[in-house]
Amino acid sequence: MTDTELPIIIDPAPIPAQQVIEPPPLPTPTVASEPADPFAFSDIKDIVRLPMGFQCLVKFDCRDDYLSFLATADDVEVHGRAIYVACESGQWGDTPHYFPTDAELLEAAQERVSRELRRANSEVTKYQDRVDIDDASDLDIAMLRAWKTYRVGLNRLPDQANYPHQLTWPVAPDTPAI
Repeated sequence: MTDTELPIIIDPAPIPAQQVIEPPPLPTPTVASEPADPFAFSDIKDIVRLPMGFQCLVKFDCRDDYLSFLATADDVEVHGRAIYVACESGQWGDTPHYFPTDAELLEAAQERVSRELRRANSEVTKYQDRVDIDDASDLDIAMLRAWKTYRVGLNRLPDQANYPHQLTWPVAPDTPAI
């Protein structure tokens, strides 16, 4: 043995075999029982026919309460079309038609007139500014007159005989007709 070599020592005790420890089994998750179809329904009530479909209360099987629902013939969801067909067939009872009240018609007409007047005022201002600074083309002058005529027509809507039940709306000059 040289000075740089180390002695080899052998331990006479045997190496114990390693024990394999198995982890405890994981608990199996419990899944709450859900209905096969979350959009299955068992009742429809308070059905009213609207221009776009049926407004109703639907009792979906997966819920304890009724949900307000608008069913349309061209609904993107299958259950929406199924509810529409059920309402249309009268399966859940007679379906009254909805007719807006005079107040609702008046409010809708006034809202549209206000919206269109804001648009007309904006267009009149645009063309009037061009006329005021002598920078208006013949087309600008014609459009100014057309938008002012449209604005007058909107302001005269309440003077129509069957306002707000039957209206003849003026046509907006969105595109030049000249």
